[in-house]
Amino acid sequence: MVEQLLEKYWEVSMSGVPDLEAFVQRAASGEFGDVSKADITAFLREVEAITVANIETKAAEGGPFAQMKDQVLDETRSQVAALIEAYGAED
Repeated sequence: MVEQLLEKYWEVSMSGVPDLEAFVQRAASGEFGDVSKADITAFLREVEAITVANIETKAAEGGPFAQMKDQVLDETRSQVAALIEAYGAED
């Protein structure tokens, strides 16, 4: 289910501005099929890992990305934690 959610998330994100919270709300409401809280948590952890890797890559390039790295990492982790608390199953 996690792979299906990832594919749907990338598809939805390509058609507009990515909105992780709105996507998770839609998934939790059953719009994309039967999705458990554990599925949502696993999906969010995967998105977090991909996002963190992208942030690390951009930060390694230097410039303003490097200066914003810690702030953006904290914001990303906080957002994922809040979404897991609201829609997922605690790890």
